[in-house]
Amino acid sequence: MIDKVPTLPRRPATQPSRSDDTEAESRMADPTTVKMRSRGLDFYYGANHVLHNVDFDVFAHSVTALIGPSGCGKSTFLRTLNRMNDQIPGARLTGEVSIDGNDIYDPLVDVTALRRRIGMVFQRSNPFPKSIYEN
Repeated sequence: MIDKVPTLPRRPATQPSRSDDTEAESRMADPTTVKMRSRGLDFYYGANHVLHNVDFDVFAHSVTALIGPSGCGKSTFLRTLNRMNDQIPGARLTGEVSIDGNDIYDPLVDVTALRRRIGMVFQRSNPFPKSIYEN
């Protein structure tokens, strides 16, 4: 269950300019806005089907936790959010994953820009099979 984060009332000290107001509104987005969504997500390592029909929403301005036993697919799911699994031979995904309504598996998505936007910190380091500089 994901709890909504309450919003605090705004008290402007001075009348903001039009551009400041637009910027402030984007920062105070509705906490019921879906930021990230997966629908019908299935993930495979070769013939091994490890994620089954995952429907999951992450809301703007909220804290979300994935909790479960070792080996249940938490890290695999998280790796689908910034396409870290793209580097694994034989790995494949079906279904949809979107951020701000944009399909992150669209062939036109700049994966490097996506990974800059979606940072992750895992218990153990998990570098890509590239040089230290490229990681």
